Amino acid sequence: MSAATVTELAPSETFWTRRPVLEHLRDFARSRRAGPWAVLCAALARADATLGPNVMLPPTIGSSVSTNLFVALVGPSGGGKGAAEGAARDAVRFVDHNGRPIEIEEFPLGSGEGISRTFRPQGTDDEEANPRTRALFIAPEVDTLSALGSRQGSTLMPELRKLYMGETIGFNNANKSTRSTLPAHSYRACLMVGVQPAKAGPLLYDSDGGTPQRFVWMPVGDPDAPDVAPSTPEPLVIKAPRWGTETQFLEVPDVAREAMDRHRLATLRGEDVDPLDGHRMLTRLKVAAALTVLDGRSITDEEDWELAGLIMRVSDRTRAHIERTLTEKARAANRARAQADSERAVIVDDARQAAEVRRVREGVIRYLTRRGRSARGDVLRSLKSDIRPHLDTVIDTLSEESLIVTTFVSDRPFYELAST
Repeated sequence: MSAATVTELAPSETFWTRRPVLEHLRDFARSRRAGPWAVLCAALARADATLGPNVMLPPTIGSSVSTNLFVALVGPSGGGKGAAEGAARDAVRFVDHNGRPIEIEEFPLGSGEGISRTFRPQGTDDEEANPRTRALFIAPEVDTLSALGSRQGSTLMPELRKLYMGETIGFNNANKSTRSTLPAHSYRACLMVGVQPAKAGPLLYDSDGGTPQRFVWMPVGDPDAPDVAPSTPEPLVIKAPRWGTETQFLEVPDVAREAMDRHRLATLRGEDVDPLDGHRMLTRLKVAAALTVLDGRSITDEEDWELAGLIMRVSDRTRAHIERTLTEKARAANRARAQADSERAVIVDDARQAAEVRRVREGVIRYLTRRGRSARGDVLRSLKSDIRPHLDTVIDTLSEESLIVTTFVSDRPFYELAST
C-alpha cells in the first residue's frame, strides 16, 4: 500500500444501506467528491457536539464518562480532509425538539489552557456557569497538534486525554484573572484532526498515555468513487430528542456492557490483554452513542454497537496503515543515515591515509637528504610504525616523479635522491 494514500479499507457496501442516514452521507460525500468514511465520522463528531454536557455514558467501568468524541481524518496533503469536513457540515442539519437549529460552534485547537478558556473566557466569575458549554475543536493538520504538544511545558496532550473523558480541565491559579478551571461534565467538546500518515508520529507515539486509542481514524479516500459524481441530495434534517437539563445517562446495550466487563475483568486478573484496549472499547461505545444521535434517537441499541464495531474496524486498519508508513519512513531515514555515516567514514579514512602518505613522503625525502644513499630497511626504520605500510606506495610515486633512484645490491634495494 502506498505511504501517501489509504485505500481498500471499506467493509461491504451493505454497511451504508443499513440506515437511511448512512446512505445519505455516502451519497452526499460522493456528490462532493469526498471520502464517505471521513464524512461519516465528521458527521458523528458534529452529532455528538449537539449534545449538552448533561448527556453522558453511565458508570459501566469506574465513573460516568463523557460522550466527547475525537476523530482523525487521514490522508495526504490535498487528499480531501477539508472536503470531508465541509461535506459533513452541509449534509446534515441538526434541530432541537422544537425544530430550532442547533448551532455547532467550531474553534481552532490551541494550548491546553486555551481549551478551558473556550468555555470560560477570562473574567468569568467563579460562581458563574460556563458561558459556553459545547464546542467542536478542529486542527486541519496534525502538525499543529504536534507543535503545540511539543512545546516545553506544554499541557495540551494531558488536557486532551482529560477532555476525552469529560474530566476537570484547566488550571486553578491563585490569580483570579488567570484562573480557568472547568468542572467535570460541564462541557461538551469534540475534536477533528487532519492527519498526514507520514506526520502522525507525535500523535501515534503517545500510545503510553492511550491517546491513539481515543481517536477514530478514518481514511479520506474512496476507492469505489463513481466516474460521474451523483447529484447532491438535499441536506438531511435530524431532530434531537428532548434531553432536558438534568443528568441523562444513555442506555448501554447488554452486549456492549458485557464486552467491556470481560476486558476489564481480564485486565484486573493480569491476563494477557492490552489495558489500553479499554480506551478503544470506550471509543466504540462513544461512536455507538453518536450513531444513536445521528439517527435521531435517544436509546443506544445493539445495532448501534454493531455498526460502531464496523467503523472501529476501519479505524484499526487505517491506524495500522499509518504505523506501517511511519515504520517505512523510519527505515528509510535509518538507511539514509547509515549511508551518510558510511560515506563520511570513507571520506575520513581517505583523509587519514592521505595525511599518512604525506608524512611518509616528507620523512623519506628528509632521511635521504640527510643520510644519502640508504638501504630500504634503514629508510623503513626511520619512519614511525603506524605509517610504515605506505612506504612502497611513496617509493613508487617518488620514482615515477624521478625524485629518487633505486639500485640493488645482492637483491637489496637502496634509495637515493636523484641528481638535480
